[in-house]
Amino acid sequence: MSSPNETLLAALDGAIEIGQRRAHDISGGLEEGFAPVDLNIVDDRRQSAADAYLTPVLDRPNLTVVTGTTVRRLVFEGDRCVGVEYDAGTVRAAEVVLSAGTIGSAQLLMCSGVGPRDVLGDAGVEVVHELPGVGRNLHDHPMVLLVHRTSRPVPPSRGPHGEIQGLIRSDAGLDGPDLQILFIDVPFPNPVAPLENGFTIGIAPMTPFSRGSMRITSGDTTAHPVLDPGYFTDERDMRAVLNGIGVAREIGRSTALAAWGAEEVAPGDRALPEYARQHLISYCHPVGTCAMGEDEASVVDSELRVHGLLGLRVADASLIPAIPSNNTNATVYAIAERAAEIITRSR
Repeated sequence: MSSPNETLLAALDGAIEIGQRRAHDISGGLEEGFAPVDLNIVDDRRQSAADAYLTPVLDRPNLTVVTGTTVRRLVFEGDRCVGVEYDAGTVRAAEVVLSAGTIGSAQLLMCSGVGPRDVLGDAGVEVVHELPGVGRNLHDHPMVLLVHRTSRPVPPSRGPHGEIQGLIRSDAGLDGPDLQILFIDVPFPNPVAPLENGFTIGIAPMTPFSRGSMRITSGDTTAHPVLDPGYFTDERDMRAVLNGIGVAREIGRSTALAAWGAEEVAPGDRALPEYARQHLISYCHPVGTCAMGEDEASVVDSELRVHGLLGLRVADASLIPAIPSNNTNATVYAIAERAAEIITRSR
């Protein structure tokens, strides 16, 4: 794609101006600092996993894709998963690979009777296999937004709005970066008023300590589960984001952004901890509800097999026990490719 938005480039200049490192390849996983990121853009369109992996092989005779339907439950015979029941009927399989995402995979397991006994009992679901870890360990990257007004119009986006990012440490004594600072070329909705011209700086703790949970309230997979993300329940996450806000404010006050007439409108003079808790957004990177491990809180083993069951694996972000210090998209692709390798090897 073409070069990043001019306002975001000014924010990058502002980060360097205040002493932050200019990274060479921030997407490579080995650097700290600020730089444009790699983008999943092909022929001017965002590329999905389906675009890259599924669409090219749709004509394979051993592949059937069913869309517009809802999976109702996993089918068990004793301790073996033998298929999947969905709206149009039941499909039997020698092995089932569950890949419904961090929320969907845990929900489907619980709706099928696999999970914490108390949660299943409260939802009226018969226990097939007690597994206390299902639905536990939910965590995500929360993001706090600093919204700025500009005296000049911000150019329209030529990309996904946030194509320049920084990875930094909230404390110099840490082993690696634990904060992402994201430059966004639109003014997010804020507690003050809609803005005609502006931009946003997002601050996200990348290695959060806070943990939440999810549970079902019925055995119906179309019923929404109850989520408690637990954002900022661990004060270490709050300390990290407050340090990140300090850095973001320095960038917002830089000479590079002064040329755009940048003025912070949110949070402004609001108390920062309260603002962070009340106005955070999800970075949409939930993980952990079917965590990999060998303790009582884990759900799958290193071969992605659900503990105590046969013929059932999980392959999505739900198995990540501790969220990586990055956006989770590439990590999930790696999990999927590793799952394919494991399944092929086990045949």
